[in-house]
Amino acid sequence: FGGFAEAFGDIFGDIFGGGRGGRSNVYRGGDLRYNLEISLEHAARGTETKIRLPAMEECESCHGSGAKPGTHAKTCSTCGGTGAVRLSQGFFSIQQTCPTCRGTGKVIPDPCGTCKGAGRVKQHKTLAVKIPAGVDEGDRIRLGGEGEAGMNGGPAGDLYVVIHLKEHAVFQRDGDDLHCELPVSFTAAALGGEIEI
Repeated sequence: FGGFAEAFGDIFGDIFGGGRGGRSNVYRGGDLRYNLEISLEHAARGTETKIRLPAMEECESCHGSGAKPGTHAKTCSTCGGTGAVRLSQGFFSIQQTCPTCRGTGKVIPDPCGTCKGAGRVKQHKTLAVKIPAGVDEGDRIRLGGEGEAGMNGGPAGDLYVVIHLKEHAVFQRDGDDLHCELPVSFTAAALGGEIEI
């Protein structure tokens, strides 16, 4: 049923403007999420920190083409570069992803030795993240273009840094307010007084 469902998915894609024929085969890179744990003090005052994360980056050897330097990808002969083939059986005509090029419309006869034809390689990068004062649990900081590299010259995705607050030894946060429990003597409770926190 997988091929049948995929075929009808392609048909509905064509009807609603998502067909594969004639597309540019340029894809935006995926967005990434990074969970960052910070102290209550840093959340209140703001800070700048560095994070190190793995990401798929454009291959420098082939500049993202996937082809060995000096060579080029060729138009897929099976689909003629459209990325899709049409199968006819009786009065039914079904369009599905080209099995040769997997929808890209191109084949790489001589793949790049660095990325094995993928056009992207896994690397680690270090980024500086500015944490504004007043961030709270679950807040997101967007770093545009710091996600995964795009395919075939497409734009990179974004990186979303999600804030998580470390538990504080004294204070509990409630929005913009801080709460703490402090034991007082019976005398101070009855007569009043001052306590240093």
